[in-house]
Amino acid sequence: MVYSMTGYGRAEKQGDGVSFAVEMRSVNHRFCEVAIRMPREFAALEDEVRKKILSYVRRGRVDVFITVETQTAPSSLKVNWELARQYKEAAEKMGEVFGLAPQMSARELLLLPDVAQVGDEKPDSQVYQVPLLEAVEEAAAMLVSMRQKEGQALRQDVLSRIEKMKRLVEELAVFAPRVADAYRDRIFARVDEYIQGRCDIDESRLLHEVAVFAERADISEEITRLRSHFVQFGQIVEETDAIGRKLDFLVQECHREINTVGAKANHLEISQKVVILKAELEKVKEQVQNIE
Repeated sequence: MVYSMTGYGRAEKQGDGVSFAVEMRSVNHRFCEVAIRMPREFAALEDEVRKKILSYVRRGRVDVFITVETQTAPSSLKVNWELARQYKEAAEKMGEVFGLAPQMSARELLLLPDVAQVGDEKPDSQVYQVPLLEAVEEAAAMLVSMRQKEGQALRQDVLSRIEKMKRLVEELAVFAPRVADAYRDRIFARVDEYIQGRCDIDESRLLHEVAVFAERADISEEITRLRSHFVQFGQIVEETDAIGRKLDFLVQECHREINTVGAKANHLEISQKVVILKAELEKVKEQVQNIE
């Protein structure tokens, strides 16, 4: 199965007084990398979020954006009872010393510095783990679905170009034997024109030179390897694992063989087909670089 490394996913989930929105974008990357941006108070759940995403994605860079909306957290009143007791005792002592009324109301006591503090309760991230991971999983599933659809389009395009390259290679196989014959005819014609019948041609020596040239210009091995690579392309795209790197390696091998064919074969039509092969292979390479 072919998956693209480009995709998008989004999901929202609500929990007990909290709402999570998870957004993911993935792009090409040599390895698998997950970058997460989420509120600091939920940072304890980042590892769980990453593990969930990695269970869906095997290659590519995934940028994850998590936003959290919570209801107004209930305010909490914290009383420093020991400090309040000390204030009360100090007030009573001062009343005795200075002959003042020692009475102090509870309201007055609460207003004294540091006796009472009002604060908001911080959310317990573990309580919200289930809805958050549900949102992450739903967004990841959407991301993978998009990557799969684009991957099928990549698969069809790559295989269609491989089929075209197969036909070109078979045409090369037909032209290959003609290279030596054409070279021999050119040699004999040039030698005959040069000597203009003034002496006999050492035909055996010329045939030996043609044989040496034919051996150097033989592209049968390259054609055989290209055929094998094309078969492997068809097999690899049916695998269920991440296949991008394998295909990229095959593209490099095909490029090497095609370059060798172009360097060996001193033949106009073969050279023309090599140019077309290189152009098609370059397009395959561009597509392969986006495959997971």
